Amino acid sequence: MSQERYDQRTERNIASLQPDFAEHVRQWLAECRSQGLNPYIHFGSRSLEEQRELRRKFLAGQGPKAVDPERSYHCFGRAFDWVNITDPDGGDSGLAWDDDAAYKQGTEIGGPFQIIGIGSDDNDHLQDAGFASFADLPRSEFGNFPGTMPA
Repeated sequence: MSQERYDQRTERNIASLQPDFAEHVRQWLAECRSQGLNPYIHFGSRSLEEQRELRRKFLAGQGPKAVDPERSYHCFGRAFDWVNITDPDGGDSGLAWDDDAAYKQGTEIGGPFQIIGIGSDDNDHLQDAGFASFADLPRSEFGNFPGTMPA
C-alpha cells in the first residue's frame, strides 16, 4: 500500500470519530509527523457488532484485548488504534506493530491534545482524555458516530 492509501484510510477513520475528538486527533497526527513518526490510524469508531465480535474472540483466546461495547471508547467514537509506518510500500511488513518506542512516543505526544493511552498491554490504543472512565462518556454517543445511523 502507498503512503497516499494509508493517509486516505487514516482520514476515513478519523472522520468516524466524534468531531471534537477528531480535531484533536488531526492535531496529534500533525505533531507526530513533525516529530518523525508516520502514524496509520487503522481503527476509529467501532460498531457495537464489531466490538461484540472482538470481545468474543478475545474471551475465546483468539484475538487481542477487547472489552464489552458499553466499556469501549471506540463504540462512542472516542478512541483509535494506530501503528507507525516504517515503509509505506512494504505492505504489512512496513508497519511497526511491535515498536514499543514509537507507541510510547505517540502516547507522549498525545498529552497536549487530550489524548491518552491505557497502558503498555494495549499500546496501539489511544482515547479521549476528557473522559476519565467509560462511565463518563455521553450515552447519546454510544453507537452514534458521524456518517452513521443511530444504533
